[in-house]
Amino acid sequence: RGSANGLTATGYKSFSQYSAGVPGTAEKADRFGAETALVDGNGDKKDGLVVGDAAENAGNGSAWILSATSAGVTASGAFSFGSATMGLPATGALFGASTAD
Repeated sequence: RGSANGLTATGYKSFSQYSAGVPGTAEKADRFGAETALVDGNGDKKDGLVVGDAAENAGNGSAWILSATSAGVTASGAFSFGSATMGLPATGALFGASTAD
C-alpha cells in the first residue's frame, strides 16, 4: 500500500497454493506467482489478482483469478484454469507464462 509518506507493509496480503481458497495443489517445481497482474476484470473499480504459472502441472501451465472486495484481494471464490480446461492441447503448453494484456 502507498501513502503520502511512501510504501507501507500495513495490510499486505500474501497468497500461495497453500492459502485457503486458492485452488490446486502445490507441486515440486511449481512457480505460483511467477507472473502476476492486477486487473479490474468485472468493471467494479477493484483490481483482482491474476496469477500465472507456466510450470504448473509439469509445464502445462495454469492461471488463477482472485477477486477483490473493498478490503482488497481475496482467495474466496478464486478459480483456476489452463489450456485443457478450454479444450485445447495441454502438454507443454506453458499456459500462464504471461499475464500481460
